[in-house]
Amino acid sequence: MKSSASSTSKKHVPSTPVQFLKGVGPARARLFSRKGIETIHDLLYFFPRKHEDRRRLMEPADLAVLPEGLQVTVLARIENVREVPLKGRRLFEVTCMGSGGGLLSCTWFRTWKGQKEKFQIGTWAIFTGQLKKFRGAPQLVHPDVEHLKEKPGAINEGVAKSVHWGRLTPLYSRIEGVSQKFLRETIFDLLEKVKEPDLLPASIRSSLSLLPLQRALAEMHFPEREAPDAEETRPQQLHPAIRRLVFEEFFKFQLLLLMDRSGVKEEPGIPLRVRNVLARKARANIPYTLTQAQERVIAEVLADLQRSNAMNRIVQGDVGSGKTFVAFLTMAEAADNGLQSALMAPTEILAEQHYQTAQKIFQGTGVNVGYLAGSLPRAEKLAAQEKIRSGEWHVVIGTHALIQEAVEWKRLALAVIDEQHRFGVRQRAYLKEKAPARTFPHILTMTATPIPRSLALTVFGELAVSTIDELPPGRAEVTTKVIRGKDRDRLYGLIHKEVAEGRQAYVVYPLVQESEAEGMERVRSAEEEFARLKAHDLKGLRVGLVHGQMKAEERNSVMRAFKAREFDVLVSTTVIEVGVDVPNATVMAIENAERFGLSQLHQLRGRVGRSGHKGWCVLVTDAPPPRRPHP
Repeated sequence: MKSSASSTSKKHVPSTPVQFLKGVGPARARLFSRKGIETIHDLLYFFPRKHEDRRRLMEPADLAVLPEGLQVTVLARIENVREVPLKGRRLFEVTCMGSGGGLLSCTWFRTWKGQKEKFQIGTWAIFTGQLKKFRGAPQLVHPDVEHLKEKPGAINEGVAKSVHWGRLTPLYSRIEGVSQKFLRETIFDLLEKVKEPDLLPASIRSSLSLLPLQRALAEMHFPEREAPDAEETRPQQLHPAIRRLVFEEFFKFQLLLLMDRSGVKEEPGIPLRVRNVLARKARANIPYTLTQAQERVIAEVLADLQRSNAMNRIVQGDVGSGKTFVAFLTMAEAADNGLQSALMAPTEILAEQHYQTAQKIFQGTGVNVGYLAGSLPRAEKLAAQEKIRSGEWHVVIGTHALIQEAVEWKRLALAVIDEQHRFGVRQRAYLKEKAPARTFPHILTMTATPIPRSLALTVFGELAVSTIDELPPGRAEVTTKVIRGKDRDRLYGLIHKEVAEGRQAYVVYPLVQESEAEGMERVRSAEEEFARLKAHDLKGLRVGLVHGQMKAEERNSVMRAFKAREFDVLVSTTVIEVGVDVPNATVMAIENAERFGLSQLHQLRGRVGRSGHKGWCVLVTDAPPPRRPHP
């Protein structure tokens, strides 16, 4: 098949930047970059969000007996074009006729420059859209159009070789300023002219009946018979292209793990003696008796700290399971050995909360606690750096500012990393520079994201895993409910009831602002819903707004105000996922819950029920229920 646009040359390879493709250039390349598309390889792996079946071409006369709502593709001749003034804007209407008679009206409520010139009377075109009936006559609103250069001799002649029609046609996630037609034509051409290297040997492909990579990519974009279904859960029913790509993903993952482990060597650390003097004093300040799970994990960590090799352990536990207290008691042992420890949080407000908790836990123990973050005034920052350098501070809480070049440690022996998914090789190298010569700090990572044992053994083969599988006393039950959008009144009633009893609530949205992107039309946004909730459903309550596009100072100010009970309800995006601890909050409402990942939902759910009061996590969705795996 031949595409209608040539966008590549023989010189192009998968690593070629997309800006060198015909019709792209530097300006459009920046638009592609916003979607993570930098190279031809990225573009070939930019798979369609769905396919439309445009294999059957109809005549306008065929539409009269069809029900509304069907997706149809129609071949017709343009008979009339007109622009109609409509309440301050223009409506554009094209009337078409088929070779066998029958009329079709195509309407656009949004017009553009040069639109009328595109639709020449007497020319043929193919229209695709959702069938509507206006006064009983067939109509398409904002259809996709391909203009034909000449009249086809038969209904399928002249379109069989099109990238856009007569096939299962790919529809891609919207890239601003880039049309679907341009994407289809460019990717179609790339698939013919640029070959991705196939990682899998032919022997493996043959033994497992896997497609060659190039054919798998072609099937993902332009399938011959059946469109790939990413939601299919039955392995035996997976589309061959998806099966091939999924296998390759796991194959690469295992290779990378093997390569990573082959280069792993144990780093020398500073062995600690367990004295339990300062830790015993700190325990007295913890407001409850530690659970058996916490005690077990503390014992596992202390056993590591007594070794001459640096610890590398991850502690997983639900939000509120007491991971932080485990970390502080471990840090107390470092202080008891005359050594320093650091606790790094992903956000400043979370670091502040840890600092406030640490001050209470270490009060009267002789352990000096400090705080360092990027937003501190210069004078305070310099003073903090001096106290770290001199060793005056035994325990230091902060953000990544703790491992910046200007920060020198006297004797850093232990680093605790809280919910930091991006703490990678570079940050570990920085940590090594902060430790005493020829040693590496012990590293304790904390996460609230559940890690199945089998996955932990696979992914964290070189990382010891401890699990706090028991909640401390005082944590109330959190009930999770899934409701449809039409039942929101029940949710708002629950929020009013909880606020009347002195509690607080979160309402979380996936977007900051409304989006016109494809597939996002029904997705609610924080800013628009904040205004609506204040004026209507939550009228009379004190409602605050926080999202990631705010400046950090403004965002932190709103979160502090919510914690101080200056707001009853906080409307937010996922910026609160790992950023705030408000024990008084009992309701977590999550709009368009289907757009969040499982770990995000888990983190958000953990934000409520942190006191003795019952918590509610309400997931609001209008998405169709997921297909369940077949036995």
